[in-house]
Amino acid sequence: MNTKFSVLIAKHQVALIFLSIFIVTLFHLGSWGLTETSEARYAQIAKEMIETGDYIHPTKMGISHYHKPPLTYYITTLGYFIFGINEFGARFFLSIALLVQLILIYKTSLLLFNDRKTSLLTVVLYFSTPLILASARNLTTDAYLNTFVLMAVYFWLRYLEEKKYFFLFYLALSLGFFTKGPLVFIPVFVFQLTWLYYNKKRIRFSIYDFWGIIIFFISCGWWYLAVIYENPLVLKYFTSNQIYQRIVSNDAFNRGKPFWYYLLFLPLSLFPWVIYLFLTSRKIDTTSIKRKILLVSFFSIIIIFSIFKTKLIFYVLPSLIFLILFASNQLTQLSENYWKKFTLYLYGYFILLIITSFVAVVIHKIEIDLPYVFILPFGLLISILGTKNTSWFNKNVYTLLINTLALLLFSTFAMKSNELLINSAKPIAAFVNTLESKNVYVYNYLLPSMSFYTNKKVITLNDGNYTCKREVQFEKKLNYLKTYYNLEKKNEIIRFISDFKAKNTVFLVRKKEVLPEYIKTEMTSYKNKKYFGKWILYYN
Repeated sequence: MNTKFSVLIAKHQVALIFLSIFIVTLFHLGSWGLTETSEARYAQIAKEMIETGDYIHPTKMGISHYHKPPLTYYITTLGYFIFGINEFGARFFLSIALLVQLILIYKTSLLLFNDRKTSLLTVVLYFSTPLILASARNLTTDAYLNTFVLMAVYFWLRYLEEKKYFFLFYLALSLGFFTKGPLVFIPVFVFQLTWLYYNKKRIRFSIYDFWGIIIFFISCGWWYLAVIYENPLVLKYFTSNQIYQRIVSNDAFNRGKPFWYYLLFLPLSLFPWVIYLFLTSRKIDTTSIKRKILLVSFFSIIIIFSIFKTKLIFYVLPSLIFLILFASNQLTQLSENYWKKFTLYLYGYFILLIITSFVAVVIHKIEIDLPYVFILPFGLLISILGTKNTSWFNKNVYTLLINTLALLLFSTFAMKSNELLINSAKPIAAFVNTLESKNVYVYNYLLPSMSFYTNKKVITLNDGNYTCKREVQFEKKLNYLKTYYNLEKKNEIIRFISDFKAKNTVFLVRKKEVLPEYIKTEMTSYKNKKYFGKWILYYN
């Protein structure tokens, strides 16, 4: 019986891994508050779509917001319809996206290398990558874009063999474009051109490509055409502010970074397995055309994004697809002696994480109930005992998998208990909801989660912080002035002084802010104040 059970487990081990990961990612997924600013922004925009019934014109706290195409908002609203307007509904499809990514990268690896050992390692390396996990736990466009890039890569490889896959390839490109605009083209086109170059093939335009392009424009172009037809200024905004400025301007969206940004920070986001590559750098073999294609694609994408002036670590997320596919095939060629070294290193890495977590709890850097502190050591113990009679390769793979699952569980409880520390305003909103105040003034910081968690009027006072810069050029009416003051303009300061009344209001400001004198004068009307991490709340 045990033998039959073992055979069954071995036969379906990848499916069981997918199932285990999916269950753990869903566990208490809605237990911590929306984090500022990105996650709360996407969640609030989707909420406003449902409240207004307008799915064409995204708004953020009542003001038009055309930073991104709306597919992420649509997916989030679907989560709201199924699970309600809450954190779980906002994040549910991120777990679906991660599951789809794991299936696709497994199938892509099989397609490229026809080796289940390589494909198993690919899945585990992909899942254990902190940058990928972070994208699947925080509502932004990044997890969805990565899913569609993977779809495009996989279905293009299938399209090379069987033309019937042309539809799915172009649909994947379309969905990516409907998620984050032309950014989807960079990883996909780089991979395609590299593949064609090393395989000495020319670009050939066929009837399938003609119909594919038609499919592309029909499936994602309608929204762009609708908003541009209604307001031609949107086209200039897309091409200039959202594309050109992000490429050439250091000041765009406060995301200007030096050229070397990714070269320094990307390796740090690939621990622990990136050390495997460093330890065996002399063994790296690029004689295989497929490995060479993957490695060149990865570095080409990194160089392109390094040239762009605006940078965030999540921008290069799709490049990891090619690095992980390369790494998994490269590493499976190594002997058991190397895997023994990797596994001992892995034990040390997770022991260090356990010690760090205990120290953080003891010195109260993080708050967490005592039983949950033992999730990490328990995970390490299971991985050591459970893989005792197997190869060093399997020990490593399952140690990495089990401890990443344990880390995911631990982080879930840690974030739930430390919402202010992870930049969630949910505890502040919960307190504000107990007050009779009707208006919430927020000084020099945009706080979408306050709108998400309360039914009160949230009024933003912009005094220069980049989060408060609102693009009001698309507003046809002046209703937004009821909830937005641009204090960088003198006439707006006069309007604020004239309108402001402390009665039935609360005032929220970060500790580090130095309030101007005209606001300090008004603050004397508040009798109470309460501290929430980096925030101070004034109320009556």
